[in-house]
Amino acid sequence: MPEYHIDTLSNGLRLVTVEMPHLHNAELVCYIGTGGRAETEEFAGISHFLEHMLFRGTERYPNSRALEGAFEALGGAVNASTDGENTCFHSRIHPAHAAAGIEIFSDMLRNPQFNDLEIERRIILEEAREDYNQQGEQTNPDNLMATLLWPEQPLGYPLIGSDRSLHAINLEALRDFHRQHYVPKNTVITCCGPIKRQDILAATQKFWGDWFGGETLPPLAVLPLRSGPRQQWAFDSDSQICLQLAFPMAGRRDSRPLHFSLLRRLLSGGGSALLPHRLREECALTYAVEANCSMLEDTGYFSIDLAVAPHNLVPALDETLKVLTKLRQAAPESTALEAARIGYLYDLEFSLDQPEAMTTRYGWGLQADCLRTLEQDRDEIKVIEPEQIQALARELFTAEKLHLVVVGPWEKRQKTEVKKLLQAFDSNPRCSPSASDRPE
Repeated sequence: MPEYHIDTLSNGLRLVTVEMPHLHNAELVCYIGTGGRAETEEFAGISHFLEHMLFRGTERYPNSRALEGAFEALGGAVNASTDGENTCFHSRIHPAHAAAGIEIFSDMLRNPQFNDLEIERRIILEEAREDYNQQGEQTNPDNLMATLLWPEQPLGYPLIGSDRSLHAINLEALRDFHRQHYVPKNTVITCCGPIKRQDILAATQKFWGDWFGGETLPPLAVLPLRSGPRQQWAFDSDSQICLQLAFPMAGRRDSRPLHFSLLRRLLSGGGSALLPHRLREECALTYAVEANCSMLEDTGYFSIDLAVAPHNLVPALDETLKVLTKLRQAAPESTALEAARIGYLYDLEFSLDQPEAMTTRYGWGLQADCLRTLEQDRDEIKVIEPEQIQALARELFTAEKLHLVVVGPWEKRQKTEVKKLLQAFDSNPRCSPSASDRPE
C-alpha cells in the first residue's frame, strides 16, 4: 500500500490522503500557505487575527458556538494555529463523518461572515498581554529572538501583532487578506485515518471544486542576518530566568534535515542526552533543557531553551557552551549517535498510529515543498556518520551565529559575565579546547 496519495483538483487545490485502516479516528487538516512573513508592519498579526475570525461563523453556522458544535457533533475538536508561513485548521473527526467534516471546513474557510470583530479584537489583545510584563515590555523569548534575528522584517514581528497593529486591523483589511491568500492554489487538505481515498476525493471535489481564486504573492525574501554574537535582555519579575540560544540556519533549502534531527536528539532527545545529562544530572542547574529546529523556506534557526534559578544563569550558560564546544571538537561517540538514530526510527514507527503526525508529514510537507516519506527517512538516517554531525556542529555553533535572549530577574553584573562567556566562545573549535580537555 502506498504511504500516501496526492490528488490535485482542477482549481489547483491539493488533497493528501493517508489510509490507515487499523485506526479508529481520523484527522482532517486544512493548510493555507500564508502567515507572518506575508504581513506589513501596519497590519502585523493579521494572519492570526483572520484565523480567529474564521471561527466567528458562516451563513450556515451563524456564530462560533454553532460552528464548533457542528464539528463536535462529528466527534471533532476543531482548532487552528498560525506560524511564519502557514495557517493550519485541524480537527479530529469520526471516520464515518469525514465527508461532513470536509463540508464544514469548506464553509468555514471559504464563507466567513466576519462577525463580532470587536469582541475578537478584545480576545486577541488579552492573548497578546501574556507576552508582556507589567511595564508593557515584551518578555516572550520566541518573539524577542525573532526580533533579534530579523529586525525590521515581517518575520521579526510578533505573530500575534502589537497593540498598535491589532487596533489598526479593520474589516476591509481582513477581507482583503482573506481574498488574496485564501485561494485554491494556496491550500492543501489532508485526511489521515481509516478512510478511503476515493471517498475523500469525491467529498473534496463536491465541496471545494467550485472554489476559484487568483494567485498569491510570493513571500518577501529575508534580509541577511547580522553577525553575532548578539544579545537581547528583558527584565521580568519571575522566579526563574529563561534563556534561549539560537544559531541561524539556511532553512528547508538545506539538504540535511535528518542531520539536524540527529543533532537535536543528541543534545536533548532524552535524559541521557548531552545537555540534560550535564546540566541536570551532573550540575543540577536546570530541570529541563530542550533543543529545537525552526525551518522556514529560506531561513530558520537551531535553538536551545532552558529555565534556571537566577543565580544559575551564568554557570548554566557556561556549561551549555562547553557542551557545544566539545561537540565541535570531537565527533559524538558512536553509541550516543546510535541511540539517537534508534530513537528516531522508533518515532517513525510510532507515527503509524498517529494520524496527526501523518497530516504533518505529508500535508504540511507538500505545502512546504519538503515532503519526505517514511522510507526515505529510514534509509537516510542509517548512513549518517558521527563525523558528519561534528562537521554540522562546527558549521552551526559559531560565535558569529550565536544569538542569545535572556528573560527574567537578572542582575546587571550578570550581563557583564555573560558577555565574557560569549566573547570566549571561539568560532574555531580547533583553537579552543573545552574545559574538560585542557591540561591541569
